[in-house]
Amino acid sequence: MKGYQFLENDFFDMCKTRKLRSTPMLLYIYLRGLYCRFQKPSFSWSDKQTREHLAITQTTLVSAKRYLQERALIKYQSGIGRTPTQYEMLGTVLLPELRVLKFKTLSKGPMGSGSVKNCDTNNTSKERLKNRVGEDTFPGTTAKQREDLRAVGLYK
Repeated sequence: MKGYQFLENDFFDMCKTRKLRSTPMLLYIYLRGLYCRFQKPSFSWSDKQTREHLAITQTTLVSAKRYLQERALIKYQSGIGRTPTQYEMLGTVLLPELRVLKFKTLSKGPMGSGSVKNCDTNNTSKERLKNRVGEDTFPGTTAKQREDLRAVGLYK
């Protein structure tokens, strides 16, 4: 499922103890999703896309980023013009652990000219993993819950 992330049960309680207001908390959850998507703590992302996805203004976005940086949850460097903002997610209890993904590489073909790691050039390996839906996407669900998800169309 695209954009799916798991928030621990005490996530909002921990946000309350850190005195996070609602808009910075929304931005932080959004950035957590990007962190999980890119599988690394440093990434670049456009402010324009962030504003469109969260339906906030530029001044609200800037103040929310400053607020999160003051609380040592993120570091950021704003881009100039069309250059995207560079984010670094700082390791805290609010940040999920990244799962290390291992890929098998194909051996060289009979010609020995090289290997083909990805036959479909339009769909990279991370995109295939991101779009995959299966048993491991919803861990801990019962058969009844999976049936309900199938009925809604969220589970194959």
